[in-house]
Amino acid sequence: MHWVAIHYIGGYSLEDWVAILTIIGMIIAGFGWLGKRSKKALNNLEHNVLGPIYDELSKLNKNMEASNRRYEQADKRLEQGDKKFIRHDEQLKDHERRITNLERMDHK
Repeated sequence: MHWVAIHYIGGYSLEDWVAILTIIGMIIAGFGWLGKRSKKALNNLEHNVLGPIYDELSKLNKNMEASNRRYEQADKRLEQGDKKFIRHDEQLKDHERRITNLERMDHK
């Protein structure tokens, strides 16, 4: 009769199972440690590298908004200036026409 000892499970001895479970436990612990370290590294990266970049982008955005507001104001002034220029040009033409008419009347 063939005896199967209780400390053999699935063809592996109790020592083999302890070694396998120890290796699996070490791998899981290693992944946990890497997870914690990578989280710290990402936080440091975000704080030390991405933080200043974000701040500079915020400043750039504010400057662009201010520049856009100044451009819009300048564009409005230009439109008003164009309207004044057209009105003055029409007045100048009217004055030239009147002067020409007066000169013609004077020469007659």
